Amino acid sequence: KEYEIMIFYKPISDITKIKEIFSDYSFDENILYGTYIGLDEESNEVGKCLVKIDGYNCYFLQIECDFSDKLLVEGFLRSGLNYCANRNAYICHCKIDVISDVLLHLGFENINGVYSGDIPTLLKGSCCK
Repeated sequence: KEYEIMIFYKPISDITKIKEIFSDYSFDENILYGTYIGLDEESNEVGKCLVKIDGYNCYFLQIECDFSDKLLVEGFLRSGLNYCANRNAYICHCKIDVISDVLLHLGFENINGVYSGDIPTLLKGSCCK
């Protein structure tokens, strides 16, 4: 199902809150993490994503949403990319194969099962490539 309403991607950078949201993930204390929660117009949660930043590299660790809604997935990817770029990350990596079509559409390259790309290029959008 594709949402015909506005989705608000709410950033969360407080590590205590991030650990509560992704309680099943094992966090490294020396790494910077970020989360986005997707909310519809009635503030119902429609998904979430978890990214980590390690120097100039960032990684999408988890995305939880309706994967059949490509625009929703793309919104989480673009939000996470923007979050990481604002914290000096330049290269993004993702191993979430279930969203490979959206990753490739944005410009990620598949190298041995790891989708990677430089954030400025990935944020340009498919119309500018």
